[in-house]
Amino acid sequence: MRYSLATTIVLSLPGIFGGMVHAEDGSFNSNGVKIRFISEGKGEAVVLLHGLTGRAESWGKNPVRNAKMMPELAKNYRVIALDCRGHGQSDKPHDPKKYGREMIEDVVRLLDHLKIKKAHVVGYSMGAWVAGTLLVTHPDRLLSATLGGGGPWFEPSKEFVASTDALIDALEKGKIQSPFFQGQDQAALAAVLRGATQTPVTEEQLKVNKVPTLVANGSKDGDAARRKQLQRLASLLGAEFKVIEGADHLGTETSPEFLETVLAFIKKHIQ
Repeated sequence: MRYSLATTIVLSLPGIFGGMVHAEDGSFNSNGVKIRFISEGKGEAVVLLHGLTGRAESWGKNPVRNAKMMPELAKNYRVIALDCRGHGQSDKPHDPKKYGREMIEDVVRLLDHLKIKKAHVVGYSMGAWVAGTLLVTHPDRLLSATLGGGGPWFEPSKEFVASTDALIDALEKGKIQSPFFQGQDQAALAAVLRGATQTPVTEEQLKVNKVPTLVANGSKDGDAARRKQLQRLASLLGAEFKVIEGADHLGTETSPEFLETVLAFIKKHIQ
């Protein structure tokens, strides 16, 4: 598939990244959809994939999430964070067919755009779905994968499917008033979720994984069945499994323990 180079500029972003300066801010055409990204640092590439309603800055110093993953990684690596389609400054189509596998391919096209053969990938929540599906579809492009607070669409429980369907319905009707959805294109987010449900992976696909993988989840994130499912996912992938004690879904993402775990995991798998 064809994609074209967009103008790339250099910006100083101390207010967003808490001291990080000269971050590359660019975009590219990913099969007809503009995808925006930011890049900082030098070394092996690390791609950061945010969760639903997030954006590239979620990994820097964000007033909502206040995560510090990007500035810490940028001390030793080339870190690239993108606004996943449907989010931030990337395009926000409303057709579910523009999501699903296309969101997976966005990461591959980003690597091609930046002329990067392989990268470490860190995904959280929705981003973990993208990273987990990449393990199945494009393992040759990954040095390692971290799945935080989620994973690929794999044998979801009836309860999880029902809650996802209810969220999609509410988003399509624009009924969600939560602060996390303020200023968001709710129709685009509904399409994101519909696309995700249409990209299942199988046990057989997971069991052949050879990419070093970390699965991390908060001890208070989800119900017991969901946590057990993530443990099974880790086992099938041959992955390390880390429980962030006392953390819920949002708390895991911003936890110092999660940050330290990811930093140590990536360092262990430098090539």
